[in-house]
Amino acid sequence: MFNRKFSSNIRRRKRMIKSTIILLVVFLSIGYSAFSSNLGINGTLNVSKYDQTLYGVLEKAVSKGYAQEYTGEHHDSFTEEPSQKIYHWLDNSVNTLTIQSKDNVIFADHCWQMIRTTDTGGVKMVYNGEAEDGKCLNTRGNHVGYARKDTQSMSTAYYYGTDYTYDKTHNTFSLSGTITTGTIQPGQYTCKQITSTGTCTTLYLVDTLSSGTTYYVLQLNANSHYSQFGRLQYNVNSNSPANVGYMYNTVYPSNLMNSLIEPMISNESQISTSYYYADSYDYNETNTNEYTLTNPYQISSSDDYASLVGKYTLRSTSSTYSNTSIYYIAAVGWYWMYSIELEDGNNLAYYNSSYTYGDSYTDNGDGTYTINNPTTINKIDYTDEIMMNKYICKDAINNTCSDVWHSTENFDSNPRYLYYFKSSDIYKFAKGYVYNPETGKYTLDSDNVTLWDTHTTDSEDSISTHHYTCFNVSGECSTISYVFHASIGKLYYINLTGGKSVEDAQNEMLLNNNINQINSTIKIGIDAWYKKYMTMYTSALEDTIFCNDRSIRNIGGWNPDEGNVTSALEFNGYNNNMSCSNITDKFSLANSNAQLTYPVGLLNYSEAKLVNAYKVLKTGQDWWLNSPYDFSFDRALVLTVGTYGYSTNDADHDYGVRPTISLKPGTEYKAGDGSMENPYIVE
Repeated sequence: MFNRKFSSNIRRRKRMIKSTIILLVVFLSIGYSAFSSNLGINGTLNVSKYDQTLYGVLEKAVSKGYAQEYTGEHHDSFTEEPSQKIYHWLDNSVNTLTIQSKDNVIFADHCWQMIRTTDTGGVKMVYNGEAEDGKCLNTRGNHVGYARKDTQSMSTAYYYGTDYTYDKTHNTFSLSGTITTGTIQPGQYTCKQITSTGTCTTLYLVDTLSSGTTYYVLQLNANSHYSQFGRLQYNVNSNSPANVGYMYNTVYPSNLMNSLIEPMISNESQISTSYYYADSYDYNETNTNEYTLTNPYQISSSDDYASLVGKYTLRSTSSTYSNTSIYYIAAVGWYWMYSIELEDGNNLAYYNSSYTYGDSYTDNGDGTYTINNPTTINKIDYTDEIMMNKYICKDAINNTCSDVWHSTENFDSNPRYLYYFKSSDIYKFAKGYVYNPETGKYTLDSDNVTLWDTHTTDSEDSISTHHYTCFNVSGECSTISYVFHASIGKLYYINLTGGKSVEDAQNEMLLNNNINQINSTIKIGIDAWYKKYMTMYTSALEDTIFCNDRSIRNIGGWNPDEGNVTSALEFNGYNNNMSCSNITDKFSLANSNAQLTYPVGLLNYSEAKLVNAYKVLKTGQDWWLNSPYDFSFDRALVLTVGTYGYSTNDADHDYGVRPTISLKPGTEYKAGDGSMENPYIVE
């Protein structure tokens, strides 16, 4: 007999099974990852849409006090407007170790450290070396990386390859890709061998021709610290403001004019109570040809320094010491003695030349000069008070000489002593100039000053308003010089031709739309590394801006009107602003004025400062940031991160290279907790 209740239960079960199957099909069609994105590492259900994303890692860290929102000025994309919040690690004395256990990622078989999110929803990360056994420990050893750019002689007989392989067992490189001989092309690798199958422990990446058969090359070896892919110069040169650029174009190199100077007392050395001194000496002309002090003695304290004027010394701590030269102390100041060196058995009279000096001089018009109201002084009678700011004829005949010298204080040394400047060092300096395109010559304008020397603050003040010079007294030249810095008689300047001004030079080096034509040394290395290891992962990266802020915050001596020649040219790279003001400093794939080859660059100072990079990203190595600091004297300075803080270093010095990339918005991790032992894994 048919049971209606049993039949109803069967139909109910069939409906339940059918519903379950439908739900399962829907689940499978959506994909497990979408569902699991709401599961934390411990399997608990969360509500944030970012739970399994790296963006979410930083977002959630805010509530725990390990991160915070950045609300300052920013713009991370060249093509998109900001649409997401920026979160970054918040370091303090409590959080440092915690962050170091949460910022580690393995992507593209390399270790990375998360820095911050971008305003488009991506996650910016800095390179932290090759992964070992799925870990990013700070005990990893050295690995393959680029070394200093230098020059090497190259031959068309060598074999060159477009790629290379590395044998970890034997620590050797070999050529791969397209291997050729007979020609040399930038971007090729070579072992500098005449066989295509040869191996080497140092590989060379060809950059550009230097001259003849000499090429600029980047070395490649297996000695790179685990946290970086090499140590390179930021730029191979550092003598121009252009050298602070991640890319650059026109270079106006700094030149140095060092006034011809001669101290009256030629030997300067420290006084020591350990040295022996004497009123006279003996000279052994028969056997040793050496001087020995007669009845030597020592002084007991600095109170006795002044008593040493007129004494002899061998600058030795032995009372019996002898030498082929001896020193007569002509003057003493503080803890310094100024002496005349006696040699070859000659006595003091042999060296005690005389000088004719006065407060003024007359130019005789025939190449000779005469000192007015002359006084003659011997070398040993030198004192600052007598000789300060005097005009001098050395070795004068009838009070006339072919070269008059001027004495002035060297205010950089302590105590002071005198330097002498030849009359041939008299130059005109002007506020401006007139350029004649027909003759190709500059003529200094009428507002000019004539300076004898530049060792005085008055001279530096004059140059601060009169920067242009022809380095002559006529004020006419085909190449005019602009002095941007002066320091103790040293003039630092750039040369200008073709009617160009210092403003033209600044624009060509730092501001014009075409300034990004030549890759910096560090960009050459980064691009080569990316091409080797990262091109297959490009689709996972977003095109974000890498800021190389060359905008000027203090123009210093580069201002032709009131530019203080004792001040440096300072850049805005050293600030807390993550948004570049100049389009030419916003490096991106999409920016034709600052176009990258690959979506990779360098961290800048603002980003590093957000996370206290020298603590959170500590590796025991100094590494480059992409932030110009200043151009001082003749050196371009760029910021680096060190073990104990941030430093400024010459662009042509070697420091670590740690590339930076940005993962696309929504990038998820499949496993890990962010520690060095168990990094987040991104496929």
